[in-house]
Order: sequence, then C-alpha cells, then structure tokens
Amino acid sequence: MKLLLIINLGIIASFGLTVLTEFLWHNSTWRVYPEFLCIPVIVGVAVGLAAKRQARLAAALSLAPRAVWLIIGTNTGHWDTLRWAITTALISVYFAAGIGTAIVVGRRMDRVVKGGSSPSQEHA
Repeated sequence: MKLLLIINLGIIASFGLTVLTEFLWHNSTWRVYPEFLCIPVIVGVAVGLAAKRQARLAAALSLAPRAVWLIIGTNTGHWDTLRWAITTALISVYFAAGIGTAIVVGRRMDRVVKGGSSPSQEHA
C-alpha cells in the first residue's frame, strides 16, 4: 500500500513540476529548458527517500506516465520514424536519470536505516 502511495505521489510530482516549470520558463528569455533533467532528478530523489529498497520500481512507475506523454505529445501528427526514434532516445535519458537518482538515494537511505554510517560520515 505504501508503494502505491509513493508511485502516485511521484506521478503527481512529475506532472506538477512540469506545470510549474512551464509557468516559470514560459516568458523567459532562456532557450535551454533545464526542467527536462531537473524533474526526473527531483522525483527520483523524493521516491528514493520514500521507497528505499524498492526505489527502482517506484521511480520507473512514477516516471513512466510522463515519459509516455512526452513521446506521444511531442510526436502527435508527425509520422517520421527518425523523429520518433530521436524523441524516444532523449526520453530514455530522462527516464534513466530519474531511475538512477532514485537507486542511488534509495541505497544511501537503506544503508543509513540499517545502522550503517551516514553519507556525511563516510567522507570524514
């Protein structure tokens, strides 16, 4: 039950952060969109902190709806195979960044919960 709650909150966070960044950068003069990799990293950290041992599964299921939405939303009306392939490759990087972040944070948190050293004490 806890895992389903974490996944649902991850989905809400990924779409909510998308809306928030669109509001912030809509009238901006920036031509770079940092939210592309910031959103999965933020969601990955949150899911990793909450899910710990099942961070990989929770992050994948949290980020999958937005990844599918990005691929389909970007390519709607375009039937060029190369465009679909490039978009899918870019979204795969997005997906991997979020899952990787969740795995790293989940392992760190799992180690701290088990009574190991905290991440700040390892480097001391």
